[in-house]
Amino acid sequence: MARSEVPVRSPVTAGDKEFLARFESCSLPEAEWTHLAHIRVAWVCLNLLNPDQALAPIREGILRYNTVVLHRRHKYHETVTVAYTMIIAGRMSEGEAWSDFAEHIDDLLDSESPILLRYYSEELLFSDRARESFVHPDLKSLPA
Repeated sequence: MARSEVPVRSPVTAGDKEFLARFESCSLPEAEWTHLAHIRVAWVCLNLLNPDQALAPIREGILRYNTVVLHRRHKYHETVTVAYTMIIAGRMSEGEAWSDFAEHIDDLLDSESPILLRYYSEELLFSDRARESFVHPDLKSLPA
Protein backbone atom coordinates (compact mmCIF):
# COMPACT_ATOMS: atom_id res chain seq x y z
CA MET A 1 0.00 0.00 0.00
CA ALA A 2 1.52 3.34 -0.99
CA ARG A 3 1.46 5.76 1.90
CA SER A 4 1.45 9.52 1.28
CA GLU A 5 2.91 12.03 3.68
CA VAL A 6 0.27 12.40 6.37
CA PRO A 7 0.62 13.44 9.97
CA VAL A 8 0.00 10.34 12.04
CA ARG A 9 -3.05 10.85 14.23
CA SER A 10 -2.09 8.13 16.68
CA PRO A 11 0.97 6.05 17.40
CA VAL A 12 1.10 3.17 14.95
CA THR A 13 3.36 0.59 16.54
CA ALA A 14 5.62 -1.95 14.89
CA GLY A 15 3.02 -4.53 15.93
CA ASP A 16 0.26 -2.59 14.13
CA LYS A 17 2.39 -2.37 10.99
CA GLU A 18 3.27 -6.07 11.18
CA PHE A 19 -0.43 -6.94 11.57
CA LEU A 20 -1.28 -4.81 8.52
CA ALA A 21 1.54 -6.37 6.50
CA ARG A 22 0.32 -9.90 7.33
CA PHE A 23 -3.20 -8.89 6.28
CA GLU A 24 -2.00 -7.26 3.05
CA SER A 25 0.15 -10.27 2.15
CA CYS A 26 -2.68 -12.67 3.01
CA SER A 27 -0.46 -14.42 5.56
CA LEU A 28 -2.80 -13.57 8.44
CA PRO A 29 -4.39 -16.89 9.45
CA GLU A 30 -8.08 -17.21 8.72
CA ALA A 31 -8.79 -17.77 12.43
CA GLU A 32 -7.37 -14.30 13.13
CA TRP A 33 -9.52 -12.56 10.49
CA THR A 34 -12.25 -11.56 12.93
CA HIS A 35 -14.54 -8.57 12.99
CA LEU A 36 -12.09 -6.94 15.42
CA ALA A 37 -9.30 -7.54 12.87
CA HIS A 38 -11.35 -5.76 10.19
CA ILE A 39 -11.67 -2.78 12.54
CA ARG A 40 -7.94 -2.83 13.31
CA VAL A 41 -7.07 -2.79 9.61
CA ALA A 42 -9.25 0.29 9.16
CA TRP A 43 -7.78 1.96 12.26
CA VAL A 44 -4.20 1.41 11.09
CA CYS A 45 -4.94 2.58 7.54
CA LEU A 46 -6.76 5.66 8.84
CA ASN A 47 -3.71 6.53 10.92
CA LEU A 48 -1.29 6.10 8.02
CA LEU A 49 -3.33 7.74 5.27
CA ASN A 50 -5.77 10.59 4.85
CA PRO A 51 -9.33 9.32 5.38
CA ASP A 52 -10.10 9.79 1.67
CA GLN A 53 -7.05 7.70 0.74
CA ALA A 54 -7.52 5.00 3.38
CA LEU A 55 -10.65 3.45 1.89
CA ALA A 56 -8.96 2.10 -1.24
CA PRO A 57 -6.39 -0.10 0.55
CA ILE A 58 -9.02 -1.23 3.06
CA ARG A 59 -11.39 -2.25 0.27
CA GLU A 60 -8.67 -3.82 -1.88
CA GLY A 61 -7.19 -5.66 1.08
CA ILE A 62 -10.51 -7.16 2.15
CA LEU A 63 -11.31 -8.19 -1.42
CA ARG A 64 -7.87 -9.77 -1.81
CA TYR A 65 -8.07 -11.56 1.54
CA ASN A 66 -11.61 -12.81 0.81
CA THR A 67 -10.41 -14.12 -2.55
CA VAL A 68 -7.01 -15.59 -1.70
CA VAL A 69 -7.54 -16.90 1.82
CA LEU A 70 -11.28 -17.38 2.26
CA HIS A 71 -12.15 -18.15 -1.38
CA ARG A 72 -15.28 -16.07 -0.82
CA ARG A 73 -14.84 -12.88 -2.81
CA HIS A 74 -18.62 -12.71 -3.19
CA LYS A 75 -18.97 -12.09 0.57
CA TYR A 76 -17.47 -8.60 0.26
CA HIS A 77 -19.99 -5.85 1.12
CA GLU A 78 -19.14 -2.35 -0.10
CA THR A 79 -21.60 -0.44 2.09
CA VAL A 80 -20.49 -2.26 5.24
CA THR A 81 -16.85 -1.49 4.45
CA VAL A 82 -17.41 2.20 3.73
CA ALA A 83 -19.83 2.76 6.63
CA TYR A 84 -17.58 1.07 9.20
CA THR A 85 -14.60 3.04 7.91
CA MET A 86 -16.56 6.27 8.37
CA ILE A 87 -17.68 5.29 11.87
CA ILE A 88 -14.17 4.27 12.89
CA ALA A 89 -12.71 7.53 11.51
CA GLY A 90 -15.31 9.48 13.45
CA ARG A 91 -14.34 7.76 16.70
CA MET A 92 -10.58 8.12 16.44
CA SER A 93 -8.80 10.48 18.82
CA GLU A 94 -5.38 11.94 18.22
CA GLY A 95 -2.72 10.13 20.20
CA GLU A 96 -4.93 7.14 21.07
CA ALA A 97 -3.16 3.80 20.62
CA TRP A 98 -4.95 0.81 19.10
CA SER A 99 -5.20 -0.89 22.51
CA ASP A 100 -6.95 2.17 23.96
CA PHE A 101 -9.23 2.56 20.94
CA ALA A 102 -10.17 -1.13 21.10
CA GLU A 103 -11.33 -0.76 24.72
CA HIS A 104 -14.18 1.54 23.65
CA ILE A 105 -15.72 -0.20 20.64
CA ASP A 106 -17.98 -2.83 22.15
CA ASP A 107 -20.89 -1.42 20.16
CA LEU A 108 -18.95 -1.94 16.92
CA LEU A 109 -18.52 -5.61 17.83
CA ASP A 110 -22.06 -6.30 19.06
CA SER A 111 -23.50 -8.99 16.78
CA GLU A 112 -26.85 -9.01 18.59
CA SER A 113 -27.45 -5.32 17.89
CA PRO A 114 -25.30 -4.46 14.85
CA ILE A 115 -24.36 -0.80 14.83
CA LEU A 116 -25.10 -0.41 11.13
CA LEU A 117 -28.78 -1.13 11.80
CA ARG A 118 -28.88 2.19 13.65
CA TYR A 119 -28.10 3.84 10.32
CA TYR A 120 -29.68 1.48 7.78
CA SER A 121 -32.90 -0.46 7.52
CA GLU A 122 -32.30 -4.19 7.11
CA GLU A 123 -33.96 -4.03 3.71
CA LEU A 124 -31.47 -1.46 2.42
CA LEU A 125 -28.33 -2.76 4.15
CA PHE A 126 -28.83 -6.35 3.01
CA SER A 127 -29.80 -5.43 -0.54
CA ASP A 128 -27.73 -6.43 -3.55
CA ARG A 129 -27.33 -2.74 -4.37
CA ALA A 130 -25.70 -2.05 -0.96
CA ARG A 131 -23.42 -5.07 -1.32
CA GLU A 132 -22.19 -3.97 -4.75
CA SER A 133 -21.82 -0.22 -4.18
CA PHE A 134 -21.98 2.21 -1.30
CA VAL A 135 -25.43 3.49 -0.45
CA HIS A 136 -26.16 6.27 1.99
CA PRO A 137 -28.12 5.29 5.10
CA ASP A 138 -31.86 5.66 5.23
CA LEU A 139 -32.30 6.02 9.03
CA LYS A 140 -29.53 8.28 10.30
CA SER A 141 -26.48 9.98 8.78
CA LEU A 142 -23.07 8.41 9.21
CA PRO A 143 -20.34 10.42 10.95
CA ALA A 144 -18.65 12.89 8.62
